Amino acid sequence: MTTKKLNPWSIVAALCAIGLCPLFSIAAVLAGIRAIVEIKAREDTCGLRLAWASILVGSILTGLWGGGLLWWNSNVRSMIEQGPIHAIIPGQAGDVHSFSEIFLHDGNPEEVATFLHSCHSRYGQLQRGSLNKSMNETAVDGTDLFLGMVPVEATLDYQLMFTDEVMVHCTAKYELFRTVEGGTQFTNRFVWLLIEDEKNGPLVYPVDVYERELHLHAE
Repeated sequence: MTTKKLNPWSIVAALCAIGLCPLFSIAAVLAGIRAIVEIKAREDTCGLRLAWASILVGSILTGLWGGGLLWWNSNVRSMIEQGPIHAIIPGQAGDVHSFSEIFLHDGNPEEVATFLHSCHSRYGQLQRGSLNKSMNETAVDGTDLFLGMVPVEATLDYQLMFTDEVMVHCTAKYELFRTVEGGTQFTNRFVWLLIEDEKNGPLVYPVDVYERELHLHAE
């Protein structure tokens, strides 16, 4: 009885399945399907089980990568690009919780109310805003990036558009991770938020956290 050779597409599928990369996991599924079709059509090679196993592993990894990317975009990327905007708009509408929850440190209700009231009295209602894509690169520590892409800590710039097209510049300190008791804790929160206003003076929240950080940097 002649021993059948292992189908090369089954081998390719198996190698791709252990690649632990989105492109490889997709390739594992495609190569596995190609192997099954070829094995059944020609019947001169073997490797059906290997092909099916590669398709299963590739499908699971593709699903995990897809779910992970969806979660990342919905939580981390959205927080970085729109966090302050998505906090101030509902905050001015009375939803203080949505404003407070983006910050690492809880402020007292009076301070939250004062900040939001000052924003409204000075500039009106926040309509929209965006992350300043052309911000100074020194704001991000290029040596401290998560997965080589996202800053573990950064001072981010935003442009806020209030009522009557009033444009306001905003700076916010963002932390993706922080060191706690010798370990690393996922935070995905803002430490402080600063609205620069040469005419009326800056607006800061929370004030004590911002001033404490300024003091530490001054030492």
